[in-house]
Amino acid sequence: MIRVLSVIHYPFFGGPHNQVLRLNEPLLKRGFSTLAVLPDQPGNAHERLSAGGVEVVRVPLGRLRARLDWQVQRDTIAAVTGDVPRLSRLIDRKHIDLVVVHGLVNPQAAIAARLSRRPVVWQILDTRTPRVLRIVLAPLVRSLASSVMTTGHAVAEAHVGMPRRPGRLFHFFPPVDTKLFAPDEAERAATRSALGFGPGEIVVGCVANLTPQKGLETFLSVAERISRTRSDVRFALFGSHMETQEAYAAQLLARAEPLRSGGWLVIHDVGANVSRHVRALDVFLATAVPRSEGISTTILEAMSSGVPVVSTDVGAIHEAVEHGKTGYLVAAGADATLQRYVTTLVDDSARRSLFGEAARERAVREFDVERCADVHVRAFQAALGRPVPG
Repeated sequence: MIRVLSVIHYPFFGGPHNQVLRLNEPLLKRGFSTLAVLPDQPGNAHERLSAGGVEVVRVPLGRLRARLDWQVQRDTIAAVTGDVPRLSRLIDRKHIDLVVVHGLVNPQAAIAARLSRRPVVWQILDTRTPRVLRIVLAPLVRSLASSVMTTGHAVAEAHVGMPRRPGRLFHFFPPVDTKLFAPDEAERAATRSALGFGPGEIVVGCVANLTPQKGLETFLSVAERISRTRSDVRFALFGSHMETQEAYAAQLLARAEPLRSGGWLVIHDVGANVSRHVRALDVFLATAVPRSEGISTTILEAMSSGVPVVSTDVGAIHEAVEHGKTGYLVAAGADATLQRYVTTLVDDSARRSLFGEAARERAVREFDVERCADVHVRAFQAALGRPVPG
């Protein structure tokens, strides 16, 4: 059994944690056991990973910021200098064979792996990092990473100077349990009833942590405009608060209050019960801002559940959502167009069904967790086959 150390610098559950959770069992069947490392800070990621059967260890773990404020970076670097020896000791103590780094801007685990002579798979998951920092960090990735993985081709193209050679660069879609995220009319009806949605109402919603990169102000803007003229449309925002984004969440909730008090909008933290709540939706509306996403896992989960998607065209989302077939893509900032496409699906039940069926078919074919596990194994085996410089 090959021991894999997955290092994630964020204590709140998100895409990298979901990836580790979904791939834990499929990778185990393929001969790779995973130990997840999280920061010893308040957050819900440890609980959700542990509940899902993932082995987790929490250690003092800092994180660098994807910002061009060099004073912030200087102070942060000083705060994380202990991470490298701490992680190196953990690698040796736990007999780790391979280290996976989740995200571009925190190289501590990659440096620790080099010190311990272990190969590194470096995953680049989004486009949030400023271009200057991408260029600065590219030589480090080329030097330390045995394999590089990106969520889609567009994410790789956005990072100039990264390895491009076949056998070293691997593209993947975030993993989706397409058996769990599947249409279920009985559960859909029960969840809609519990949320207070009537049988004739159309529900537009999303699943997203309450953070600025998700562009949830745009989601509320669309909800405000449509609710002024439609009595049959409701909105749902299923998302978690993050301690690091409390000010943003407070502003968002204050703006949302008229919609909530008027019965147009529900906001719930659904925790791990995402699959049940996604099924309650008729249209999934994703409003991420530029320089944010790679490919949002929740978009893929909605597609797997047979829900058509309307999304801003950022990151590599266009590699998942087929415009005019499984949903619609809109340039970020074109709020009126976003509203128009949402309304198009609201008004056309036949098109919703057609798009939903096509989305489900594509998800099963392209996004299933087993397919993602196979890509990971290829990247892991390539890394293990490359000599680690001394």
